Amino acid sequence: MSVRPSLNGIDRRPAWRRNLRLYPLFYFFHDLHFWMPVWIIFATDEVGLTFAQLGAIGPAFYVITSFGQPLAGALADRFGRVRTIRASLIIFMVFTAWFAFSDAFWMAAVAWSLWGLAMVAITGTDSAFLHDTLQALGREREFERQAGRAFAVRSLALVLATFTGGVIAGEIGGQGALLCGTAATGLALLISLLFREPPRHESEQETRGPTYMELLKETLRLAGRTPTIRYSLIFSALLIASMVPEFYLLQPFLKEQGVEVGWLFSALQAPARVATVFAAALAFWLAMRFGIVRTLASMPFWVVLVYVGVGLINHLGAIALFVILGLARGAQMPLMEGYLNRRVPSRLRATALSLNHMGWALIMLPFLPIFGEVVDAYPLTTVFHGIAAFYGPLLVIVMILWVRADRSEGRRLPLPAVIPQILREVIWKPQRPAAPAVTSVDLD
Repeated sequence: MSVRPSLNGIDRRPAWRRNLRLYPLFYFFHDLHFWMPVWIIFATDEVGLTFAQLGAIGPAFYVITSFGQPLAGALADRFGRVRTIRASLIIFMVFTAWFAFSDAFWMAAVAWSLWGLAMVAITGTDSAFLHDTLQALGREREFERQAGRAFAVRSLALVLATFTGGVIAGEIGGQGALLCGTAATGLALLISLLFREPPRHESEQETRGPTYMELLKETLRLAGRTPTIRYSLIFSALLIASMVPEFYLLQPFLKEQGVEVGWLFSALQAPARVATVFAAALAFWLAMRFGIVRTLASMPFWVVLVYVGVGLINHLGAIALFVILGLARGAQMPLMEGYLNRRVPSRLRATALSLNHMGWALIMLPFLPIFGEVVDAYPLTTVFHGIAAFYGPLLVIVMILWVRADRSEGRRLPLPAVIPQILREVIWKPQRPAAPAVTSVDLD
């Protein structure tokens, strides 16, 4: 459908081109989260929360971010992409400022909820805004390039914030780091005031398409009858969930090793974050070099290696092991999305990919409260080993089911010669296809 470039004689294309120029700059300031490298230490040392309380707050955050997406998308469609983006920024500023002055459990709980609302409001809306802007200019094919450029800028901002956040907190405290993050979001809000709402061009048939719940039910039915989709979704959810504890434990680990909040405190966290960006960028190369299934199937062993290794070494040098988790986190999502995209019909792809997020969030609901209690009651070395013992067997079992289902589709996964023959038989032996159902024709 063609787009009218002018309204009442005014050419709107310069405003849409300005959207593209400002979009990476907007996200640079949006992702300057100076509080990220110290947020756990701030919550425990300055707000006074226990890990049990942090674990109790977590489920509300994951419920909001997981199940609020359809509502947020509807609001963005109803009130516009730009207004929704601005609303998310205002909520995010309130979150960081509120959290900075929190001194009680209920205040921290409110802050966490606001954080979830801000994330829900912008996730997906930003991509729709970018795509609609490009469509208005007739440049839809540039979406991947423009989105990739924005991802690179966001990654740079997160790395810079990780390096400098500890320095800021060391000089003026964790509260100061949070307020600096509030100021950076304020700059992003000012930039968003220059955005102009791009037009949308859905046809009448598109606007009357199936609802999200209808698509969700159809996607679940597809997963129920397709083992590769079913097991890959479960495996992906478990894999992401197994990496979440690192966000809670990395900063306490540094503190236990005697590292004070400051430049070194931030610098030691940066390699894991850089590894995530690096792996995301190299995910395509990994898929071509080793294969998607082989790379993903190896990740449970990465996770167990890290948690067991950190628990056994119990030395500052073990911080290097967290880089392995960063690599797994960065590569997992694009590889799994690529795997699913090749098996799920186009009209169900977005819904299927959203199940990834919902899946690991559902795992976090019962896990986090128990996790918080364990962290308060036991040494960190025991906690690391407990995480490995909990997630390791689950990941391996589901991985085996997924790989066998993939093999039953007729695909072959080349194996290193060092893998024992008995393990090859157990894990990679193709499942027998189900016998065809007897029909009336067969009976005749």
